[in-house]
Amino acid sequence: MSVFRYSASLLIAFTLICTTPIASWADDDDQPTQRDNSVNILLRKELAVLRLTSKTISDPCVKALKKLHTTQNLLKEHEGDDQNPDIAVVEDVLESDFETASERCAVDVRDICQNHKSSKDILKACEKIDNLPDENE
Repeated sequence: MSVFRYSASLLIAFTLICTTPIASWADDDDQPTQRDNSVNILLRKELAVLRLTSKTISDPCVKALKKLHTTQNLLKEHEGDDQNPDIAVVEDVLESDFETASERCAVDVRDICQNHKSSKDILKACEKIDNLPDENE
């Protein structure tokens, strides 16, 4: 499996991108409904750990983050286009991309957090993570 080494600035960028809340428009009353962003929060915590390490990030994690970023850009391009019925589909894909990225990056984070040689900053970031997705999911 090939791995990529990503700089802290790239991970910080992904962290900032992932802080954007996901909203969906309800069809019946035209009021925005907030989606569950617990996976978004978990991914931000995972990225905080990855940002602090000099270890390489696995290819599945990198690919999932790239796909997430691509979907976010697609949604951003159509921001304000409330009449487009495909927006709801893109929002669902984005939610799925958050879940996939969290699952793929959890493997790397788990390895880093279980490493007893980690720095205090990394261990502190690891303590903030309540529960990582199971590696068999």
